[in-house]
Amino acid sequence: RNLRDWAMFSELPDIGIDVYIATESLDFNSRGGRLTADIQAVIAADYIRNLREETIKGLTGRLKQGIYPFRAPIGYLDRGKGQPKVPDPVKAPLIRQMFDLYASGQHSLRSLQAEINRRGLRNHGGRPLSLCGVETILNNPFYTGLIQVRKTGKSYDGLHEPIVPAALFTR
Repeated sequence: RNLRDWAMFSELPDIGIDVYIATESLDFNSRGGRLTADIQAVIAADYIRNLREETIKGLTGRLKQGIYPFRAPIGYLDRGKGQPKVPDPVKAPLIRQMFDLYASGQHSLRSLQAEINRRGLRNHGGRPLSLCGVETILNNPFYTGLIQVRKTGKSYDGLHEPIVPAALFTR
């Protein structure tokens, strides 16, 4: 599936290593067998490229619809494919409290971490939030109803219910 890997792999017979593929009956000692394997490698690489493009197209389509196609952030629940995330009845109020506490100016990130963990907010694994986890939540506009894809820099209006008002998020 990766032509660079195939290039290294296909050199093994040249250095005296016998190659056998369990799912194919290719003769790597003949020119025709190696040609067939090379053609299959190119076709597999094209298949992977096309699969990647189609996956990106599908994800982009969901994002344009306002649906976040990835795991729900802490404070939201997944409802299944094609459905907007919904606020978690237990964690969403704690997320809102976290933003209120930080906006009050009375907490550093470390003291906020200690306070929100004391109040019972937990990560997806059920463990207390790390400092990085606190920062990630405070910097995620998803909580205001906006979907932002860091990798591309694009933003989309989400169909999910906001937990935090935009003004509070900005503050």
